[in-house]
Amino acid sequence: MASATVGKDITKTMKNNKTPQLLRWNLGNVKLPTRVHHFSLPSGHSCPSALECLSKADQDTGKITDGKDTVFRCYAAMQEARHTHVRKLRWTNFTALRKKSKKQMFIMLMASLRPHHERYVKNHDQQPIIRAHVGGDFFNESYFLAWLELAKAYQPTWFYAYTKRLDLWVKHMDIIPSNFELNASRGGMHDKLIEQHKLKSAEVVYSRDEAKTKGLEIDHDDSKAYTRGNSFAQLIHGTQPAGSDASKALTLLKLTENWTGYNSNSKSMSKTH
Repeated sequence: MASATVGKDITKTMKNNKTPQLLRWNLGNVKLPTRVHHFSLPSGHSCPSALECLSKADQDTGKITDGKDTVFRCYAAMQEARHTHVRKLRWTNFTALRKKSKKQMFIMLMASLRPHHERYVKNHDQQPIIRAHVGGDFFNESYFLAWLELAKAYQPTWFYAYTKRLDLWVKHMDIIPSNFELNASRGGMHDKLIEQHKLKSAEVVYSRDEAKTKGLEIDHDDSKAYTRGNSFAQLIHGTQPAGSDASKALTLLKLTENWTGYNSNSKSMSKTH
């Protein structure tokens, strides 16, 4: 559970009439069970190191724009394009955070997570698992450090994230809390650091054969992401640009394996942590 010192910081802030704006969290989704509490920002707009999956949904209209180096479209960006409430929630979080200091962001994350965390522990007699970002990434160094502080404050609750901010990961490798499992999301500006520093990574593949050839197991429920272990693969999913290799691969998977992406049948989160 969170430390008493952190609780005092939040209480002091509230007494000074500077109550931190509560951020919006979600519990579970079609891929994840409700044990996973996740926090998101607008995809692409908060992903300064994205390349191969760079896609952005317009804040107002939801219209999707792909980057010049996009190979496959970001699934989270398509969520924002299709669902106005998802887009608004993520922009609410981003707008609230992006001009704040590390301490302010930490306090906001801490204050907003606390009621969800306490409720889950009370109702389920186990700790939730916290995922940083279904949509978005660590948009600057202060925000990344705020998440490290958040994970440290909530030890032993388990945290995990996919990220392309490998520059920040490597820079602060010595202070990443033991309860925070990071996964390098391949296809970004800093991929060379994966091999240099032997970082655990996640790679989107177009078929099971491709994963097998690369010696990677496929993760369907994030269990390989949130636990310690080897690098892994994820099957291409979501709506892809018409005529692209990603779109053709998705069509073939649907025809040969009836693969339509993640759904409730993918959920099998264990009680490892």
